[in-house]
Amino acid sequence: MGKNKGRSQQQGPLIQRIPTKKPPQDDIEESEKMRLMQQAGLLEKVKKREAEIAADNIGTAVFIWQAIFMSIPFGLLVGAFDVTVKVQYSEPWNYSELFLRSCKAMPALFPFIYITNRHRNSRWMQAIMAIGSTVVGAFLLYTLRNTPSLGQMARAPGLATIWIYFIIQLDLLPAVITLLIVAVYWYFGLRDK
Repeated sequence: MGKNKGRSQQQGPLIQRIPTKKPPQDDIEESEKMRLMQQAGLLEKVKKREAEIAADNIGTAVFIWQAIFMSIPFGLLVGAFDVTVKVQYSEPWNYSELFLRSCKAMPALFPFIYITNRHRNSRWMQAIMAIGSTVVGAFLLYTLRNTPSLGQMARAPGLATIWIYFIIQLDLLPAVITLLIVAVYWYFGLRDK
């Protein structure tokens, strides 16, 4: 027992007895390394790749600000459509009602705009918005044709705003296709019944 105690004191703590590898030393100077990297174009490739990654990783704050700034005009559009429907049916309105209706619509539109705008470029969101555009557009035309004035006054401003938003956010081809589908529905389904 006395011999083992003497060995551990001679060799030091266990952590110091663990063998370590030192990084390999290279004989190439830093200036030569830089020249080789520039000659191969590695630095430009790295900078280009970093720029692509930064462009792809747009932060959440950007989408939040976009949703805020898009909610304002679409909220005002809801208010304007509300006034249009009231004028059409000779209902009284004033600017404070327009402002109040717009302010109530903005927070309701914000999460909807945030989610759809964040994933706008993905195929699945384009498909969802195309289906939504077709359904909302057809339902708006059905509402305008078949419901009494109170139903139109309640539904039309919101439906029209959502339909316009979908059309704006869709790519050109899906937007045109959904508009054609709604036009065919109106022409063959609702016109002059």
